[in-house]
Amino acid sequence: MNNLVKIKAGLLFVILTTNLGIYFPVQADTNRKIGQNQQYIKKPTTSQELWQRFRQRQDEIRLQQQHRIEQFRIENQLRPQQFEPLVIDRLRQQQRQELETFRLQQKLRNPYERY
Repeated sequence: MNNLVKIKAGLLFVILTTNLGIYFPVQADTNRKIGQNQQYIKKPTTSQELWQRFRQRQDEIRLQQQHRIEQFRIENQLRPQQFEPLVIDRLRQQQRQELETFRLQQKLRNPYERY
């Protein structure tokens, strides 16, 4: 009888430690993952913010198109004259600077927007 009580207590101890060893690490990991995922939840975007992003993107696209048109115009003017490649490189550098200036202006308008 004394041995039976010891065996029952031993089995109960093994079962409890096994369950605790299996259940609690999974639960702790789940809680950690839930906490990590909450930082990725974004606040809802208002229609005004969406509209501002749309307008900024349209302005940027329009400026890029103007730069392309201007580049084609300049290259077409330069082809017959056979300028040095340095002149074309200088003009392209100037266009890059203008585009960078535009991007900086956009960042000043909305510093939290990503470009």
